[in-house]
Amino acid sequence: MKTDRSIAHLPHGIALAVTLLSSAAAVPQPNILFILADDMSYRDLSCFGQQRYRTPHLDSLAMQGVRFTQAYSAAPESAPSRCSLITGLHTGHSSVRINSSARGQDNLLDADLTIAEVLKANGYHTAFTGKWGIGLQGTEGVPYKQGFDYCFGFYDQTEAHTYLPEYLYENDRKVYYPQNKGFDMESRYDYRGNRPHNTYDANGKLYVKELEDPYGYAFSENEIENAAIGFLKRHHATDKGKPFFLYYATQLPHGPVITDDIGEMAQPDSICQLTREWAAMVIKLDRFVGRLVAQLKTTGEYDNTVIFFASDNGYSMCGYTERGNGPHWPDDPWLQNKGPFSGGKFSAREGGLRIPFFVHCPARFRPRVVSNTVWLPDFFPTAARLSGISEEEMPKTDGLSLLPLLESGEWEGHPHLYFSRGMEQSVRIGPFSAYRPHREASMQLYLVEEDTYTKHNLAFMYPDVVEQVEAIMDTSFTPHPWYWTPDESPQQYNLKRQRARDTGNVLPVYRPNGIKRFPWEKRKEGNEYSNTE
Repeated sequence: MKTDRSIAHLPHGIALAVTLLSSAAAVPQPNILFILADDMSYRDLSCFGQQRYRTPHLDSLAMQGVRFTQAYSAAPESAPSRCSLITGLHTGHSSVRINSSARGQDNLLDADLTIAEVLKANGYHTAFTGKWGIGLQGTEGVPYKQGFDYCFGFYDQTEAHTYLPEYLYENDRKVYYPQNKGFDMESRYDYRGNRPHNTYDANGKLYVKELEDPYGYAFSENEIENAAIGFLKRHHATDKGKPFFLYYATQLPHGPVITDDIGEMAQPDSICQLTREWAAMVIKLDRFVGRLVAQLKTTGEYDNTVIFFASDNGYSMCGYTERGNGPHWPDDPWLQNKGPFSGGKFSAREGGLRIPFFVHCPARFRPRVVSNTVWLPDFFPTAARLSGISEEEMPKTDGLSLLPLLESGEWEGHPHLYFSRGMEQSVRIGPFSAYRPHREASMQLYLVEEDTYTKHNLAFMYPDVVEQVEAIMDTSFTPHPWYWTPDESPQQYNLKRQRARDTGNVLPVYRPNGIKRFPWEKRKEGNEYSNTE
């Protein structure tokens, strides 16, 4: 079991670096705050082009920070993206490769080295609040076994669909919310006709009619936000002078859509309520970011805090409306928030992978807009370097430290980025984006900087690039006993599912608010593959 977090249990290079740092005067280690939005669209923020509302707090951070215009997630869905963020490994060989393996919702392993462990061993006070999604309670993947001193929120990604939970986790104990008992979560999954399921009073407050006290609910995002602020206050009171790492992985604006206060989005009522609720959820996140920044300024820690902001995957909002996700992932007609990309969540295409991403610390980095290709696995080596780990002592990951790019603008860049989901594979290499839905299909190749919608397949014009990309796709993944790998057919993957059942390896499924079956479980009962969100 990976229970001892001492320096001796880290790789030798990191252990040596920590020892040297502890005995030498150095530049003060910065605090590190990573804000991870859930399913945020590329153009949900006004600084990325949203016109229907403003997000002033996030806009301010982005405009005073280094904003990336060609940023990628590591996966087109939640769990593998979060795994890659925390471990720095891509989906070809990470412990979590898809939302659900053949046996269910899989998890990080004891053998995984997380950035929280590296930072903790290097003197950081570490905390996670929000949606974890890469380790169920009772497994080795829970955050308090992966380097976090304090944890609060959802450990299971599907239970995080609700905003009125019956319980959340604080470290290894459940925090119960009996006032949410009876919340009708199942109806919120019914998007037929885009009918609204939530009621807001004349002041914009959520009124949950099925509860004994319609206003007495506990709203999960408020609980998570308070836990994050509480951590910062306790840290300042008891560990002042020691750096912190706070990983705030909000649920917002993941659906089914609901907010405790619809605010300015109460109007215009001629616009679909589901659309307005989504917008209100983004605004709610923006306001809490303002609270976080204010707290850092109150304690004098703002100038020495590096703030990262990103979303976990590409466009998904259409999946919480009657429009649905694939095969077209239609944009919202009012918000127009998808961005100029094809595909969306659950697709290894540009629309499933492109994300808003920026880094903010005006005291260290000159504000500017950067067009270099970056992705979420870059966070691990960047945070490690910020903490004082040298380049020579860095553990091997699929990311590159962004520090040279942030500090001077000079950066070697990635030779390529590799993405996969089941049989799908894609590669970003130089100006090209390559995609194939399965290994028997012809390669598609696009000059993605000028053809962001990937409408013009140029594979016939660049056979050398196609050959190079095929070699990358064929060699960038390793076998796995439970995940669907690109060299397997649906039938072969179905055999893994059967083996999981036959050998008693099926993992438990947790559903929010006592619902019996998710809609996709009902639609795909017995099918070879289904999403978990």
